Amino acid sequence: MPSITFARVDHRLIHGQVITKWSKLANCQEILIVDDMLGQDPFMVSIYKMAAPSGIEVDIRSTADAGAAFKADELGSKNIFALFKSIQMARKAFDAGFELKKLQLGGVPAESGRKIVFQAVALGPEDVEDLKHLHDAGVEIELQVVPEEAGMSYEDAMRKYEA
Repeated sequence: MPSITFARVDHRLIHGQVITKWSKLANCQEILIVDDMLGQDPFMVSIYKMAAPSGIEVDIRSTADAGAAFKADELGSKNIFALFKSIQMARKAFDAGFELKKLQLGGVPAESGRKIVFQAVALGPEDVEDLKHLHDAGVEIELQVVPEEAGMSYEDAMRKYEA
């Protein structure tokens, strides 16, 4: 069975902070990007695979494929850092059978209809619904941009969203 050592929503996916900080804390041998659109773009797949640090593999799967592969124990026995481009992708993968015990929100862009609840994390109604679904299913959710700074709990984020 693989070990999901870290799971994060970050719309930028593999970038400087992920490579230099979070992947080290995750103690991972593989970064698994779970996104329904990215895997359909061979050029972007090659870009993300080249962006990974030396010694860390990159696998890109759809939400359905990630869930099915996890349930069938087809992801190997590596330590895996799961990256999602959006909260919706995390929920879809979870509902498809991908195990999430803890999910970190680190980069959810401020767009129309979203409210900033934490630095670099803005939530809209669909995000809140998806997070509640995950939280109610037992997934621990936290908001944190970089390891050196304090994060925010799911409960505090929901209070700020509702304020």
